[in-house]
Amino acid sequence: MKTNIRIIFIFVCILLCALCALPFTACEKTEDVQSGTSYSIWLDIYEDKIECTQKTTFVNNSEYPLDELIFNVYANAYSLTSPLPCTPQEEADAYPNGVSFGKFELKSAYGDFASCFYDATTSLITVTLSSPLLPTQEIDVDLVYSIVPPNTNLRYGFNDTCLSLTGFYPQLCALRDGEWFYRDFSPIGDPYFSDTANYEVHFNLPEDCEYAASGKCIEQEKNGEAWITATADNIRDFALIISPVLSKTSVTHNGVDISYLGENTEVIEYAKKALDFFSDYFGDYAYDSLALASVPFVAGGMEYGALCVISDELSNTDIESVTAHEIAHQWWYSAVGSNNLTDAWQDEGLAEYSTYLYFVGTDRKEYAAALLNNAYVQYSNFVELGQKVGEPVKGMLAGELDSFASNYHYTNLTYNKAFIMWDYVNMTMSAQTLKDALAYYYKQNAFSVASPDDLYLALDKYKSGTSKLMISWIKNC
Repeated sequence: MKTNIRIIFIFVCILLCALCALPFTACEKTEDVQSGTSYSIWLDIYEDKIECTQKTTFVNNSEYPLDELIFNVYANAYSLTSPLPCTPQEEADAYPNGVSFGKFELKSAYGDFASCFYDATTSLITVTLSSPLLPTQEIDVDLVYSIVPPNTNLRYGFNDTCLSLTGFYPQLCALRDGEWFYRDFSPIGDPYFSDTANYEVHFNLPEDCEYAASGKCIEQEKNGEAWITATADNIRDFALIISPVLSKTSVTHNGVDISYLGENTEVIEYAKKALDFFSDYFGDYAYDSLALASVPFVAGGMEYGALCVISDELSNTDIESVTAHEIAHQWWYSAVGSNNLTDAWQDEGLAEYSTYLYFVGTDRKEYAAALLNNAYVQYSNFVELGQKVGEPVKGMLAGELDSFASNYHYTNLTYNKAFIMWDYVNMTMSAQTLKDALAYYYKQNAFSVASPDDLYLALDKYKSGTSKLMISWIKNC
């Protein structure tokens, strides 16, 4: 991929509009909800690297004065100096052409602050402020950097099919009780955790390429070159997939712009069905766009802000299931956040159960029953195997990602056991009561980070004592 025009990067100030409060009755995608962070990013895509400028406008919406801002450089996890961002079991599929490394280089930083330090060993950029940033105050941080993506089928990188730009930019860590929350990049689970933000991303589209991006996109021609501006509000992260070989299909469905990058257009029909079902079941879809891409990927799929990646190697039977699961994450990840670094069960288990509900609700009850039965069988086999090898399963759902011994261990707890737990909750509450509780949970916590206690509160509101059942599943082995 190559562009013939180099641009002079211009830092553009982000004007924050007066934002409306989240309505109590539903998550209305037509109304803005206040976010404390905005990113404006310019990408100049060349054949051998990508030059980037980024303005981050941060508003301190916490109750605490802050002495510093901390950005996580997820792209650095793919560099030569970092451990491989995958498990040994995944290495062959992740790097079919041999292990490849990327590169992140911070060139300069500008703003009204005391200092800026990038530590490649921790993948953190620490901006030390000149004076404490008080609640409601804001600050701009301008970064200039370049990235070289690796050749891989992991989340971030390029292969013969596409360039996946996910987690490519320095992103503010999630702010919890006045502290920036971060962990080392984990090869197990989803090692990303952030608050919602508003995005405006400008990028040149290499010749003869198509793309899928988070947010609404406007295409323009500048000096004979295609430039795209993508905007999205209140998403957890921004993702961009560019391909020289895949075709793109775009439709509008019930006010949502759906774009699909790939060769299996059934994905669009599955997406329509999932958006309709989840909007009816949990509350309105929170965004005005949804992008999907079928590309090489070591796992079944991956969720990002208003964008879903689906592996292009799935069988026809699995495509609908994975599509529904990843779209469920637009409710349980992008809109309602949770700390997946310590409580991965909270969004993954609920997304799995939501997928089951989708098949029940779309007259595929036999397939739904097969999904649930498979979770029981897989988890039973997992427990039995542990007993046979003399290593009894430590079945606590909650825990740091590095507490899981393997992806097999992580999957059986975070997905299968959590799915089974929701089945038990359903039997305790009744389907309608649980539906009402989850709709309330969504409504009360959209665009925030929900703690487990927030989930318990929603469940107990509709059936007292339900949280005790969940806690027994989460805390006990």
